[in-house]
This record gives sequence, structure tokens and C-alpha cells, in this order.
Amino acid sequence: MTVQVFCYPEDAVLTGPARLCELAAELGADAIAVAVRYHPARRWFARHGVVRYSAPGITYFRPSDEGYGRLRPVAIAADQEITALRELREEARRYGLRFHAWTVVLHDDPVVAAHPDLAARTLDGTPTIHALCPSNPDVVSYAAALVTDVCAQFDPDLVELESALYAAWDPSYVISLELAPPTGTARALAGQCFCGACARLMEELGHDPDDLRRQALDQEGTGTLRTVRAEGTRRLVEATAAAAHRQDTAVRSLVFEDPETAALQGADPSAFKAVDAVGVGCGTLTGEALTARFAGLAALAGDRPLLASLNWSPDRTGERLAADVRVVLDAGASDIALYNLSLVPGSALPDFAAAARAARPA
Repeated sequence: MTVQVFCYPEDAVLTGPARLCELAAELGADAIAVAVRYHPARRWFARHGVVRYSAPGITYFRPSDEGYGRLRPVAIAADQEITALRELREEARRYGLRFHAWTVVLHDDPVVAAHPDLAARTLDGTPTIHALCPSNPDVVSYAAALVTDVCAQFDPDLVELESALYAAWDPSYVISLELAPPTGTARALAGQCFCGACARLMEELGHDPDDLRRQALDQEGTGTLRTVRAEGTRRLVEATAAAAHRQDTAVRSLVFEDPETAALQGADPSAFKAVDAVGVGCGTLTGEALTARFAGLAALAGDRPLLASLNWSPDRTGERLAADVRVVLDAGASDIALYNLSLVPGSALPDFAAAARAARPA
């Protein structure tokens, strides 16, 4: 059983690398999962009373000059954040914390802008501005090179792969203006990509891309499309897992959407065979909704060990957060993640500690 906290390099700047590791250990964490690449966000660091923006595709290290092909990271963090992250990695060793490299893979606006032919598309054929399509072999190679670089630079105990699936309709950091928003299956299908690389993959697997697109538009069924997405995801996941395993680093794929959407992103037992574990995001869900979300995503993870990620919120006190930890443990979670140490106010720290204690009742 491992309890981990998510955090950002900016928190290491604000708190100090040693103090941040000390705080995580005091709360009962075994591991600290730090963003080494991230997506655009405005983040309120409540303990410090400051706002920090992350630029699209922000990379908190200087990419290697070797190993990348056509694609490479574009947006590089400032020296202060890069230095703080490296110091945090060393302090984690001193405090006996496992270091997890939290890596956003395919959501990278600058790389998409530089290579628009590799962009994922929505069901109407419109290219996205934030996501690469994993059906393209160049994108798979980029993902593997990125993980290779992360492992070489940080020697992490584990790489947390975020956005290593096909793009969904509405990631939290894309502002979507919808007066008649798609819901249910329609919403899960709206983000489906039928770019040239996807069409070639469908044909390789013996399917007619035009027929599959028509089925998606008419919502006639998703079984075949799910199989295609699972195969595309499998190829990317296998490549990234192999890159990490060559450097003796474990890999965990993260899944944050509802089960129907996740399945159409390629989440499937066949896609995750190469990784060491799967992490499922449960957000602030509680009670029956929490149980249903966890069970639905667990079915897509197959036999991989499961991490359940739970979000703190002002009305989710330590007692309630601890109770939800016990719910997911009873449902089969083997590890717990608490989101997000960098964002919670000081008054919430006892709630994190209560949740960590609940994960180890003995």
C-alpha cells in the first residue's frame, strides 16, 4: 500500500524542496508525484495565497539534445522551477519518499501548433489545438522519447502517464461554450478522431473508416470503435512502458474520465497489459457515485494494480475523506493518491493526514 500526494514544482519554489518533502512525510505519504510536464492551468496555491499559471505544454526540465525525432518539447519552464524540481528529487531520497514523475504526454499545444498534421480531431473533423493523435507512429515515438528523457533525467521510481489516451471531448482545461451540450454517449463520441492516421489504423484492423464514422455520428454502437481505440492506445502504452522499463522505472497509466468516455479513449485491459499499474481519477465523488466510478474504471484496467485518486474539497473533511478512502480500498484499490498538496489550504492538511491513516488501519 502506497499513499502519494500530487504536487507542482512551483510548490517546491514557494515552500522549499526540503520542507515540501518533510510536509509530505509528516502527513503520512510514501510517495510524492510531481508534475514534470503539465497542461495549461491557472492554479491557486492556497497555503501561500498566490496564483501561478502553467503554460501549455510546460516542461520543467531541459530536454536532451538526443533521442527525439520529429517532435520534441517546446515550452520550457524558468530556471527557478527547473532547479527546484531537481532539488526536490534529491530531497525525496533524503526523506525516504518514492519520487513519481507526473508526465502529461499528448496534450501539448505548442507541439500541436508546430505539427498540425498530427493533431487529434473531433468527430466533425475539426483539428484540436491541444492534443496529439496516438494513431500516428511519430506521436508514439515522441511519447517513448519523452519517457526515456524523463527517466534519464530524474531516475524516478515510477512515471505517472497522463493524457496517454485518445483525446476526449472536453478536458478540464479547454473552455467549451455549449448552449446545447452533448451528453452521455453523444458526449463520449464527440471527441472521436478520424484523422488520416486513425483511418489507416482502422483499415489495418479490417474496418471501413467511413462506416465507423457514420456509426459514431448516428450513435449506432461503439463496440468496434472501442476495439480500434484500445489497439491504438496499446501501441503507445507499450512503447512508453518499454522506454521506462529499460531504465528500471515502473509506469502507471492514469485515467480520469467516466467509464464510457474512457473506453472510447482506448482504456481497455488489452491496452494496459504493458504497464505496471493503472490510476483512476475519482475526483470529489462520494457514496454510490464513487463506488460506481471506481468499479467502471477498474473493469477497464483489467488485472493491473489500481491507484484511486481522490480530491480534497472544503466540504470533504478528514472524516469524510477517510471514509471514501476505505470505500475504494474495499472496492479493490491497492494504492491511494491525494489531490493536490500544492493546492490545499493549510487547514486541510489534517484531512490529508486522516486519509493517509485510513489507508493503513493497522
